[in-house]
Amino acid sequence: MKISVLCFLLIVINCFGQENYTVTTSKINEAKIYFSGGILKKSFSADVLPGKNFIIIKEFGRNSGIDISTFKTDKKVNVLRVESYSENSYLYADKIEKDFDRNIITDSIDYYKKVGKKFDQELALVKNSIGIIQKNQTLGNPSSTEILKMIEFNQTTLRNLYNEESLLTNKISINYNKVSVWENKKNRTSGSEETSKIIILHVRSDKKQRVNFEINQYLQEANWRPYYIIRSNGIKSPLKISYKAKIQQNSGNELKNIPIKLINGSFSAEDKPYELDRWFLRTDKDGNVSNQAFRSPYERSNSNVAEYAVMERPKVSQKAIKTEISLDKSTVIPSNVEITEDIDQFEVMTTYKYFTTPKLENKTYLLAYIKDYSKYNLLPGNADIVIEDTQVGTVTIDPNQLTSEMLISLGSDPNVLTKRELVKKETKNIGNKQKQESYFYEITIKNNKDSAINLELKDQIPLASDEKVKIELVNSDQAKYEASTGFLVWNIDIKANETRTIKFGFNVTLPEDLITIDIK
Repeated sequence: MKISVLCFLLIVINCFGQENYTVTTSKINEAKIYFSGGILKKSFSADVLPGKNFIIIKEFGRNSGIDISTFKTDKKVNVLRVESYSENSYLYADKIEKDFDRNIITDSIDYYKKVGKKFDQELALVKNSIGIIQKNQTLGNPSSTEILKMIEFNQTTLRNLYNEESLLTNKISINYNKVSVWENKKNRTSGSEETSKIIILHVRSDKKQRVNFEINQYLQEANWRPYYIIRSNGIKSPLKISYKAKIQQNSGNELKNIPIKLINGSFSAEDKPYELDRWFLRTDKDGNVSNQAFRSPYERSNSNVAEYAVMERPKVSQKAIKTEISLDKSTVIPSNVEITEDIDQFEVMTTYKYFTTPKLENKTYLLAYIKDYSKYNLLPGNADIVIEDTQVGTVTIDPNQLTSEMLISLGSDPNVLTKRELVKKETKNIGNKQKQESYFYEITIKNNKDSAINLELKDQIPLASDEKVKIELVNSDQAKYEASTGFLVWNIDIKANETRTIKFGFNVTLPEDLITIDIK
């Protein structure tokens, strides 16, 4: 009986007291990258035995911030701890493959060294042949026929040998460079670089089983931003918009052959809405009562700490509707390198208009108005403007406009010239200790383009801030005048190579002891 009990105890100790090691590889199943931050959905499988298991997970990537609550399993096991390989590498060094992909590199180096050795042998034979020929070229009292044959020999056989020598020398140089490239790669692919991607998961199981694990890994160092190239071939053609994304991630792994989604907005593991709490009405005698209704759950008093301590890990909540862009599965996003990916390309029907405010600057801008822009799902970002194959500048795309058309400035056009001048100023007394000042302006527009344009010109007259001062528009020259703002707006069609002149003015009536300033 004692022997049976002892055997049973030995079996139990052997099953549940031993430490088991297994090696597996992590797989990335999906990536979501936000304007700031991201999520990687990962998985791996491992065969565990009764007792404590050390699961060595290769190709996991950077693992800062990973904790045991991140690992979800399909079987009943206890996840005890997660650690980086570098923490206790001496415990696991003999349990994992030491060479990783270095075997491929070593094989390549050996191959090219063998090829180089073959080239060296061939070159030695060619040089030996050249040496033999050169030593036996001396002829005693040669005839003219023998001399011609020797010359012909040099021009054929010897020349071919020289060419072959040069060709082999070049091949040896190229092959040597290939060996150097692979050796450099071998040096870069050091054990520390590969082992930095390894984590060790401590798991306890009560039986032998295969366990599938899933992880949502939060990335702090990941981002993307929209980027556009807008092309115009003239005001009679639609705009061509290339919609692109500049993407960067620092997971330590290459993202490829997986669904990758780009999402606008910033990601945060604590991106969740506030919850209303009880709202106590306070009076001036209730200073000790603390209202919590307008505070974050993470800022509340210690009386609620226990309640929130048992809540699950914060999940991402959408505070606003987000735009998701799914990239093609062939997309590859390396770690630590910013790439540019094409998202879409389309033509948009556009209304063009030129715009100028010569009071501020003598530049005329080409504006493009895009109708129904919401259907293109554009996001705010920078755009390079290319007009007739020439990049003219960079603008900011802002689709968050409250109008039915989105306005894009395509930059200034040097072929449409404007000039504003104060051509006349008069001052006269009008009695009752008052005076009147008159100002007259001319604006000249010259269209040097070979096509007609529509131009919106904007100017203004001042507004009175003193009830003793009165301002009157003298000549609007068919402008649309808004008295409340003082703005004058002209919409003018100007033919090719045409020059137009706009004239307007205003009178200022004021006490004679007042002096106007800033009128130019």
